[in-house]
Amino acid sequence: MRPISAPVFSCLAVCLCLAMPLLAQPVPSPAAPALTDPAAYVASQFGASFKLDPKVPPMFGDLDGDGKEDLVLVGTSSTPLMSKEQFNFRVEDPYDSYFGTGDTRITSQFTLHFDGSSRCFLVVFGWREPPSKSKQVSKFVLINTPFESASIVNLRFKKKNIQAIEAVDRSTLHALVFWDGRRWRWSAQGMDGDDSFKMPPPN
Repeated sequence: MRPISAPVFSCLAVCLCLAMPLLAQPVPSPAAPALTDPAAYVASQFGASFKLDPKVPPMFGDLDGDGKEDLVLVGTSSTPLMSKEQFNFRVEDPYDSYFGTGDTRITSQFTLHFDGSSRCFLVVFGWREPPSKSKQVSKFVLINTPFESASIVNLRFKKKNIQAIEAVDRSTLHALVFWDGRRWRWSAQGMDGDDSFKMPPPN
């Protein structure tokens, strides 16, 4: 068998280098989670005491202004405080806090919804991100906000563009539930007496 000459060997080496990218199998990037079963998601993130309200579709937005997608669901629970330690979420009552009574140990006993359903907003910051080892709370249960319909709207707050939950109750009162960087707030009049707090939708 004749030895391979240097020019032929060089040609084979070049061909092999060119073929390597074609032979290599690409490593698939992890797919972002999909909300295929909202009811199961509620149970897994907030506990079995919470039931999804199927009449209100999931809402998506950037409620804390960090550029990551947040999730808002509507659920019901007669015992919203029971599983907060186990599932690491925070219960807040921005509506009653606005009127001076923000202790959820007290206000969780109130029934403000006309149908007695104890509906609440279930908020998950960065819900598509992998679970974090940080102890920072990223899940919230917002109780006692009166509403018949809800949607995500744009908001300008402290020179920052964020989004908020707009709640419309049976009297057609439009109110906002929004994150101020530390806690959830409720407002029906806008901030500092200015009613023009909503921003137009992006083009």
